[in-house]
Amino acid sequence: MGEAKRRKQILGRTYGQESFIRIKGDRQFEDHFQKFCQAWEQKLKEISHSNDSETELSEAKIQENDQTFQAWLTQYLQDYRPQDRERLVGGLLDFLYAEMEKLDNEEDSEKLQQKVSNWVLEAITLFTLLKPHLTDQQQRDYAHPLLELYEIMLNEVKDEMDEAQQEEARASLAEMFAVCLDIPAVEE
Repeated sequence: MGEAKRRKQILGRTYGQESFIRIKGDRQFEDHFQKFCQAWEQKLKEISHSNDSETELSEAKIQENDQTFQAWLTQYLQDYRPQDRERLVGGLLDFLYAEMEKLDNEEDSEKLQQKVSNWVLEAITLFTLLKPHLTDQQQRDYAHPLLELYEIMLNEVKDEMDEAQQEEARASLAEMFAVCLDIPAVEE
């Protein structure tokens, strides 16, 4: 057996093949990002259609759905170089964080409060899904605004509630923001 055949046998079927998709330039990134977003939406639809819409999901079913989605996401991203994976998952969060900046234009305080609440839930959900695929630096960067909101909400709880309600609200907030509370503070 020749040296090349031995090497191919040892290294497996991917020997000699390019192992990652390389995204070159912003235009090509946009194409890959669009495909990623479409595949993301399709997978979420597929998972939601597999659930019985008449009944509330059990904790076990929620975990099963999460594991299914995480497996799909890992599989999808593994074809990309690490720096391209970072850009793809960061792009989803960048889009959502840009939406937060648009909330400054809302003048109605009730609508603003509702929009901020919805944004926080979306951001925490998306951050939770993407956290395993983010670098440590990305985790710190994207957790920072969430941690600031957490502090603001804790201060509002102190100002507006009695002691018993405060304890319950603090516990609820800590549970909701738990995904980013374990991330070291961002160096200012």
